[in-house]
Amino acid sequence: MKMKIRKQFFKISILFFLLMFFSSVQIFAQNMTPAQAKAAREKFIMEAKSHIGATYEYGAVGPEVFDCSGLIYYSAHHALGLQLPRTAKAIYSHVRIVSEEKREEGDLIFFKTTSSGQISHVGIYIGGSQFISAISDGPNSGVVVSSLNQPYWMDKYVATGQILPSGRETTSIAQVTPESKDITISLEDQNFSDNLVFDFSTFVDWALISPRRFIFQFRGVDIKLHAQYKKWKLSPGFGTIFRINTGLETFQLPLIFSLTLNDYFSFYAGPVFTFNDVKLIDSDKEIKSSIFPGIIGFSFSTPSLVVGKTKIQAVQDISYTVYNNLDGSALSFIESISAGLVMYTGIKILFPLSIFGV
Repeated sequence: MKMKIRKQFFKISILFFLLMFFSSVQIFAQNMTPAQAKAAREKFIMEAKSHIGATYEYGAVGPEVFDCSGLIYYSAHHALGLQLPRTAKAIYSHVRIVSEEKREEGDLIFFKTTSSGQISHVGIYIGGSQFISAISDGPNSGVVVSSLNQPYWMDKYVATGQILPSGRETTSIAQVTPESKDITISLEDQNFSDNLVFDFSTFVDWALISPRRFIFQFRGVDIKLHAQYKKWKLSPGFGTIFRINTGLETFQLPLIFSLTLNDYFSFYAGPVFTFNDVKLIDSDKEIKSSIFPGIIGFSFSTPSLVVGKTKIQAVQDISYTVYNNLDGSALSFIESISAGLVMYTGIKILFPLSIFGV
């Protein structure tokens, strides 16, 4: 009975993962030539410039009063017929992220200006390190032109995103109808590498529960190699973990499929391959691991220390790996938790594929 419940739990978890993955991928595209894209970008910028001096008001979407995302929303709709999401954070979730080297006039510039750590401000890049946005800054509030070279904006800058194709090369534009609420981008974009991010993590593994007592235990070390595609609101990813499990006296190789919600939280699950016999912690009892269902886990990260294009985070993972008796029957609850529930504390380094010039 316990085994059936556990298998059902993992099946539901994997089904949830797959549903979230496919719901985040929507692909509808039409072609636009570089000349057409350049003209669309110019029109977008001219519409925004026509509102310079307008008043700032939180939640306003024009035509006389705007907040930051309201200006983007209004300008895109009136100049291009695009229906964007309503907030800076939501817009960021749907754009195609590009490197600073590939930034063009008409791209969107995103910032984190609050203590929440979330995207909270957006502007339109107009060239010469300048951008237009609606800001709330006392007597200087309103739609203004600002410089990316100002220390405040340099410190708060996060990324550049595109809602239009490049004016320099043939690519794809999102097909957005006035009735739609989301932007959808083609997977045929040529700058695939701009959205592909790799991370390398190293962990110390530990646990607090054994079958006989509640005590801190060193459980081994992990090295995780992982890649994620950051175009969508939920970023899908794939990776592997090299695990030396000293607590159970074994070497394991989990293969993980992940969904990353933001810079601070991700969920993963997948099969686990074990290469030698397994002994229950604090016991001589032999058990065996399950390939599938294998592992399910959550990862929590701190805000990043940014070094060039590389980000460094402290990370805490919590995962549960399935183990059974040698005859395939379920372990007792305390044995199952003792063997499978482990904490992983470590450091993660993230870097885009474009760092290699790809």
